[in-house]
Amino acid sequence: MSTRPGSRDLLEIKITKGRDGPAVLACMRPDGTSTWSRVSEYFPTHDMTHFVVETTLRVPSAFYSLVLDGWDIADFAAKGASKTIPPQANLVEALVGRLQRDLMADTDYTAASYNDEVVAVLEGIGNTERRPVTEDELASMRVRLRELLDRWVALAPGESLRLVFPRIEG
Repeated sequence: MSTRPGSRDLLEIKITKGRDGPAVLACMRPDGTSTWSRVSEYFPTHDMTHFVVETTLRVPSAFYSLVLDGWDIADFAAKGASKTIPPQANLVEALVGRLQRDLMADTDYTAASYNDEVVAVLEGIGNTERRPVTEDELASMRVRLRELLDRWVALAPGESLRLVFPRIEG
C-alpha cells in the first residue's frame, strides 16, 4: 500500500484471509507507518462492522480514527485500554456490537430497539456519549455490511479485502 497524492487523511485497511491460521488486519497510515495484528475468526466481521458504522455515522475518535491518528491495534487490547479510549470509541463499540448481533441473528430490529439496546450498554459502563441511529442509517449499515461480508466470503485464503477509511472530523 502506498500513500497517494491527496491521501493525507486516508487510512488504508487490509483484512487478509488466513491460509492455515488466523486472518490479519493491517492498517497503513498516510505517513507510511502501519499497524497490524493476527485476528481470530470473529474479528474480520467485527472490523468490517467498525468500518461501516464509523463511515456511515461519521463518529470521530473511534477505532479507525484512532488508528489513523497513530494508535496501534495492540493498544486496544492492552490492560486498562477501556479506560483510556475516548467515550466516542466506546459508543461505537456498542453500536458495532449491536449491529453484529442483528446480522448474526438474521432479524431486523427497528432503529428504536437498536438505540435502546445501545443505550443500555452505554449506561452499564457509565458512558454518557449518545448517537441515535435513524431507520435509514440502520438500513444503510445493514446493506453495506452485508456487501462487505459477501466480498469477504468470496475471497480465497491469502486474499485481502481492501478498504479506505477517510478522516472523520468532530
